[in-house]
Amino acid sequence: MSIRINIGQKDTAVRFLIGLLSRTPRFVYSVIGLVLSYALRAKKSHIARESLQLTLLPVSEKRQKQIIRQSARHTIDYILSLPSLSKVNYLLHNQNVITQALSDNKGVVVLSLHMGPPDLGTLALSQQGLPATTLIGSGKQSPLTHKLGKAFLLKAGIEPIVKGDPTAVLQALKQKKAVFLYSDLRSGEMPVTFFGQQTRAPASGIMTAHLLKAPVLFHYCTFENNQWQLHFEALPLTQTGDRKGDTQRDLQRLMHRMEQVIRENPQLWIWHYDRFKLKKKIHRNKGFSLFQPEPDES
Repeated sequence: MSIRINIGQKDTAVRFLIGLLSRTPRFVYSVIGLVLSYALRAKKSHIARESLQLTLLPVSEKRQKQIIRQSARHTIDYILSLPSLSKVNYLLHNQNVITQALSDNKGVVVLSLHMGPPDLGTLALSQQGLPATTLIGSGKQSPLTHKLGKAFLLKAGIEPIVKGDPTAVLQALKQKKAVFLYSDLRSGEMPVTFFGQQTRAPASGIMTAHLLKAPVLFHYCTFENNQWQLHFEALPLTQTGDRKGDTQRDLQRLMHRMEQVIRENPQLWIWHYDRFKLKKKIHRNKGFSLFQPEPDES
């Protein structure tokens, strides 16, 4: 009986938070975003700075600071956009590419990166009447955050796939859906180079596409005229008969295309995410203040 009560209490808390956050005025989110972006910079600017120095073409120190500041604000705003995702202003480009891929009747693997409000591409396709879903984490590390995120997606009309079922993506593709998968996070699946650095990236999306002979699209967002621009590009698969080797080559091509998009829009990517396992190699700048500019460490 006590277990049922606890579960009920958690569900009630989630419903309360959903209702509260959904009704919160935008100016409140703006203030919250400003405060949290300062906190993110205070905690992880050393990661962002080192990542920029490792990966970007030479830019001035002033530009580095600008990118770090803008990236922190965008990262927080991405998260805060979830309660009102269906109200986000966007323009969908390349719809012909999407409909052409779906016309193969094999489903579509859509590989994306963290630029723009989460799952805005999935929402855009759903609003166009196209079958689309997205893969989200299992929520083991933060169950409440997971429940909230899933609830907000459902509220926006997106029924996500929860990570953990190895057949879920296969089933969604067999149902002829476009399945959105984030591919810019660190993963143990397959070695690649990313901005010239040795790392590992998720390969299951491309591997599944090879298995089912399903089309693959690369998706990313840019921001222009106070509006999110949603872009989709075909990613033709390599076909040599060596499935593992072909997957490796296709994944590396995807990484290079992501590099290009990020270099063109560096302020929109999540530089504070420790993509290259830097936190053990560098120390946080203890002198950083939330209300003062970051010191010159060059």
